[in-house]
Amino acid sequence: MMSQAANDWVQASLTFSSGSEQTDLTAQLNPQIESERPADQELRGVFVSRPYELFEQDYIRFRFESLKRNLEKERVAKQTELETLGGRATKRRLELLLRLRAINHTLEKIERDGLTPENENWYRREYMLLVKGAIRRGEPVPSEIIAQRVEFQRAFTGRQRYEKGRHTSFANASVAVDTRLLATRGFKAKLQNGKSMRGETMDELAQGLDEIEAVIGPLGNLLRATNLTIAHTLGKHPFMRGDAGGLYVPSERTVTVGTMTHSGRLIRSLGHELLGHWLDYEAGKAFGVTTRVRKGKRFVDASALSEYSVRYGLRESDTLLRQDGALIAQAASLIRDRALAQKVTRKKVPTDVELGEEDIEIYKFVLGHGDYWLAPREILARLCEQFCGKRFTAPQIAFEPFEWYTKRAAYWSEEDFATLEPLIEQALRWRVEILAGHVDAKNDVT
Repeated sequence: MMSQAANDWVQASLTFSSGSEQTDLTAQLNPQIESERPADQELRGVFVSRPYELFEQDYIRFRFESLKRNLEKERVAKQTELETLGGRATKRRLELLLRLRAINHTLEKIERDGLTPENENWYRREYMLLVKGAIRRGEPVPSEIIAQRVEFQRAFTGRQRYEKGRHTSFANASVAVDTRLLATRGFKAKLQNGKSMRGETMDELAQGLDEIEAVIGPLGNLLRATNLTIAHTLGKHPFMRGDAGGLYVPSERTVTVGTMTHSGRLIRSLGHELLGHWLDYEAGKAFGVTTRVRKGKRFVDASALSEYSVRYGLRESDTLLRQDGALIAQAASLIRDRALAQKVTRKKVPTDVELGEEDIEIYKFVLGHGDYWLAPREILARLCEQFCGKRFTAPQIAFEPFEWYTKRAAYWSEEDFATLEPLIEQALRWRVEILAGHVDAKNDVT
């Protein structure tokens, strides 16, 4: 059982303040914030702006003293409110009296017992979770803080391994990047494992780009201007993403493809990742827009033009922007077998549906988990690959044949796609024009 002081601490709120910025000390434990600074370190002339910059004992002392200060502030606020209540506020008066009684009891206990071993252990466990979490997120935790505990050192070593693997897999500029096709095709290439690029793998990427350009036209100048790298996984999944058949990393401008099913069939994701995501994100950057979107458990700013057009298109005067948002909204309403797609993402494939094992595997890579596949950027990417399948006969690398899409959940039937096709073409041409205009403008300046 948690002590009364610890229970009251959960109700308390703390924030380390640095200038106008504030960082939540209790992270997920407490949404209410109050700005304070660690007084004991401040007296020594040491100022910190984040909780993981405190040493363990300083953190424990500061947390204990802050508990007392917060309770005293709350007592004053509650007493002031109590004195201003009208005669009919019986219920609120009772609530305040009960809370004041609890506060006084806790403060008396703190004054009598001081920092008990039980509370000290509570703060110590909290501190360990705080610092380890910051290390794992890649926050700049000082080396002297990491040196305090072997648990922190292990977390730091794990973060270093992750950063090394991520750099090897996605870095746009590294010794593993092959530039042989940069001048002729516009993109750089690499293997996810960091080894030298094979000739046959390079040919595979070039063939995939051929299939895309046969539909949309030459992209070499735009690929080159955006410094794109295509990483091949040699059949494996993208780094740390076992639920993905392909990936686009906007921060690195790297497209990752090459995942294969257990039976050895290539998941043809180049059209989805390059035409669907790379073009969408880069056109959004050129258009000068960002949108706050959910990515896993976090929210991030995404430059995907599709997200902006759906969120804000109807409010804008730009006709093409409004039409783009309307296209994605219409496509979302026409998605085939939404219920089946949702069951597949939750690994509850119904037994009465005729799906081969390979189909189910590809489904899960395409749809991922939860409802992310309903995000505007994902709807646009699937529209792009199905559009390419409609316009190109017998693809081998970049996307599936058109018939493949018309029979699968989360895509569109042949009849529905016929109504969307001219709008998809317009959306793609619009993005190419935006990006090309931005590239030409930069070239004119230089």
